[in-house]
Order: sequence, then C-alpha cells, then structure tokens
Amino acid sequence: MSSDGPRAACCVRLISFHPPRSPPRLPSSQIPQTMAAAASRHLCSATALLSPSAAAAPIRQRVGYGSSSNRRWLCRRWAHGPDAASRIRRLTTRSRTARVSCAYSTGAEAITACSWNQNVICSDVPVLVEFWASWCGPCKMVHRIVDEIAAEYDGRIKCYKLDTDDYPQTAISYNIERVPTVLLFKDGEKIHSITGTLPKAVYVRAIENSFLEQ
Repeated sequence: MSSDGPRAACCVRLISFHPPRSPPRLPSSQIPQTMAAAASRHLCSATALLSPSAAAAPIRQRVGYGSSSNRRWLCRRWAHGPDAASRIRRLTTRSRTARVSCAYSTGAEAITACSWNQNVICSDVPVLVEFWASWCGPCKMVHRIVDEIAAEYDGRIKCYKLDTDDYPQTAISYNIERVPTVLLFKDGEKIHSITGTLPKAVYVRAIENSFLEQ
C-alpha cells in the first residue's frame, strides 16, 4: 500500500492542471484609446516603406525603390566632388591616347576574298600578301616580319594577311600549296613569291627590286 501511494499521488499531480486564466478585460473607457494606438502603429509602419527615411532605406533598396535616383546621386557626386576635375582630366587623356594609338597603329591588315580585287589588283602601289593559317607555327615569325615591313614602308607599299582556312579558293587560284607563303604584287600582277620562313632581308630585297622595275 505504501508503494502505490506515491505513484498515484504523482499521477494525480501530473494530470491535475489548472485551467488557463482569461486575459484581463480592459475597462470600456480604454478600448477606443487602445484601438487608436494600434491603428497608429500600423500607419507608421506603412509610411516608413513609402517615405525616404533612413530606417526604410534598406527595405527600399531590397525591393528596388530609388535605384535610378541613387545612380544619379552617385554620378553627381562623382562629377562635382573635390577631385572630380583631376579624374575627368585623367580619363580624357587616357581615351585620347587610346584613340591616337589605334589611329596610328601600323601592321599588316587582314584581307578577304571580297576585298581582294580592290586592295590588291587595283592598287597603285606594290602589295605584299602573306598567306597563313592559324595552326601554322612558322607563320607567327613571318607575321612579325611582315608587320615590321608594313611599318617601315608605310605609304610606299601595302601589306595584307589572308587566312587560307577562311578563303581557300583565293589561295588555290594563286597555287598556294604551303604556308607561310608571301606574294608580292605590282600593277595587279604577281612578281615574286617566297615560301617558308626566311630572313627579313629576303623580303626587303624583293620589295626594293619591285621599286626598280618599271
């Protein structure tokens, strides 16, 4: 009997819950004031999303509000800041230098089958054309030689490069069997052909001889 008593008492204590207390009722005179305060809090929360306040800024940025105005403000700050003049001057000088370097860059230009007749056949000065391919290793060495010749003889001859993989019919019409091959044209006719990688003096000699031939 003594062993069953504590267990029964324990079970009774576990299952004997007190009913929850009901919340205290407000006096009837305070109900309108409480409802007005709650409505005021909701109104302030809604206004914070629409007004340009510091507290609502993260929310506006997260949903995309004011992105264009922020960009305009940053641009005005960049353009009218204390060091704006030096920044703009540096950018202007840099862009002018880039334009000048592009305008006066020398080197052989790429030529296509469509522009072949105009640039090679109808040219009033001798024309040097390198036939090359992207998989050709020795062509890179000839590239440098042709670019140097184009810079040294600027205005006296024209130098071009033709990719034989892109325009195989043009290469076949001039019996190009190996690359690199350099052809020298004068008055629209082929006057010299150099195949393989040779010293720069060989190409220069062919060009000088074309000036002597009348």
